[in-house]
Formats: sequence, structure tokens, C-alpha cells
Amino acid sequence: LAPADTVLAQAQQLATDLAGGPTFANAMTKRMLDMEWAMSVETAIEAEAVAQALCMETEDFARAFRAFAAKQKPVFEGN
Repeated sequence: LAPADTVLAQAQQLATDLAGGPTFANAMTKRMLDMEWAMSVETAIEAEAVAQALCMETEDFARAFRAFAAKQKPVFEGN
């Protein structure tokens, strides 16, 4: 929760953070959340494994991994 006088600023900061994040992974997360409510647990786990593997093939993942290893903040480019 946020004080009423800071809600807009905090919402704008959250939107900025999301927009600067890994867009492919964010889109995949949204898609999986939309789909998984209708899946069995076993099917959802399998679908998550596939989604994770797809995300790990992106350049953004490689950059994030290198940044993590170097203890730096990743810069995402949407690829």
C-alpha cells in the first residue's frame, strides 16, 4: 500500500520499470497466466518449462545472465 499522495508517482515508476524490463519474458508471463488457469497442474508445469526454455534463448536473457554474473544491472533491448 502507498500513501494517497504518492500513488500516482509509484504507479508511474512501476510502469517505467516494467517497460524497461525484459519485454519478451514479461509477455510470456502474461500469456502463461492467461492460459494456465484452465490447465491441470501437470500441464501447467510442462507449459512453464517450455516458456522458460524459450525465454532462455533470447538475447535479453544472455545479457541478464552476464549482468548478474558481473553484479551489474541488466539493460534489456527486447530481443
